[in-house]
Amino acid sequence: MLGIRRLPLKIRLPLIHGALGWLGRRRQKRWVKAGAMTPSTGLFVVSGFFSETLGIGRGGQLSADAFDAAGFKPVRHDLRPAFRKLLTGRARLPGKGGVWFLHANAPECLVAFLAHDPKSWADRYRIGYWAWETPRAPDDWVWLADYLHEIWVPSQFVRDALIAAFAAAGREDLSDRLRVMPHPVPLSPPVRYDYAHLRFGMAPELCEVLSLFDVKSSPARKNPWAVLDVWKRAFPLPSDTARLTLKISDLSGDAKTARRLLRELKGRPDIRLFEERLSPADMDAFVAGFDMLISLHRAEGFGLPLAEAMAAEVAVIATGWSGNLDFMTESNSRLIPVRLVPLRDPDGPYCRQSDKPGQVWAEPDHIAAIDALLELTQSEGKRRDLVFAARQAVRALSEAWRRERLDALPFRGFLPVASPSPTPSPEKARTRRR
Repeated sequence: MLGIRRLPLKIRLPLIHGALGWLGRRRQKRWVKAGAMTPSTGLFVVSGFFSETLGIGRGGQLSADAFDAAGFKPVRHDLRPAFRKLLTGRARLPGKGGVWFLHANAPECLVAFLAHDPKSWADRYRIGYWAWETPRAPDDWVWLADYLHEIWVPSQFVRDALIAAFAAAGREDLSDRLRVMPHPVPLSPPVRYDYAHLRFGMAPELCEVLSLFDVKSSPARKNPWAVLDVWKRAFPLPSDTARLTLKISDLSGDAKTARRLLRELKGRPDIRLFEERLSPADMDAFVAGFDMLISLHRAEGFGLPLAEAMAAEVAVIATGWSGNLDFMTESNSRLIPVRLVPLRDPDGPYCRQSDKPGQVWAEPDHIAAIDALLELTQSEGKRRDLVFAARQAVRALSEAWRRERLDALPFRGFLPVASPSPTPSPEKARTRRR
């Protein structure tokens, strides 16, 4: 295993996916396809990476919280410990029958199927929550869709990517299983700015600008180099009125990216790196303490950090392409125009997709980004004009997760008829106590 980890990603990924695919093909004859057996009524299990702070873990938490708020009270099941039983296949799910909601992409769903005894999930209604960041999802995701009754996706962009993959495989019939269910991003409560500023070293006299960057999500896709180029061109000399913070995750595992970042930051006191791993609560406070967030990504399946910043009344500048267009508009953000270019990610997780037809992503217009950055850093009023509309757009994302909407979906038929009443909002709960 240690030897595999030392291999370049473009070699390591095909080996890992190939091994998982081979194992899945060997065991699939013991698996029951969706539709081959009528699920029985039973427990509602939501599986995700609940102990992890990265995007997929955060998304799973949001889904489980939304089901809770609607009154379904699912059992939360952490997938990571179960993955240790990948080879034995002896992990078991809580309860029997009912609904198994897997907030995990296709490769992780495959590992979940391999790790769990097929008898423990054969009679469950299965829903996967998948996301992808280019116009066509990977070909090896297609066969796994046969084992899911539904596949929920966070945006129309992801839905189109899966439809393209299904069509390329001659499996257009699988498209009927797709359902767009945006991440139910809650509106953040007012932040204690004194706490955020003291805890994270922010300066009230500066316009504080944030850019988020997870090394595991591909430097080429997240494109922090564009943000640095735009910042330096907007401020040829270090700014004394604005500061850029790059929040980096997992930089220790990528020495090449670390060296490049250090070169870029040399002689720039108005740009800082922030590498501390934060708890979910501190991460919320951290983001809410900024005045602006900028993302010059080349592609997003949804753009959860953008939506969470908008929910926290942080003005957002972002690439005007891909999944974030489901909730970002010219009236609630500054969208940067793009030109589409061939996908190139030689050392990242998208390296296997570069030779596939139609695989492109966006190159944001740096001049337009410079103009937007200067406009918003210099005008608190213009930032304030964006945030009201932004919160309204984020509020709308949770509409699909309302109790009456969820009750109308097919999975509801495999849960007990009597369910707990929806959880009251914090405001209503306080009113009752008074």
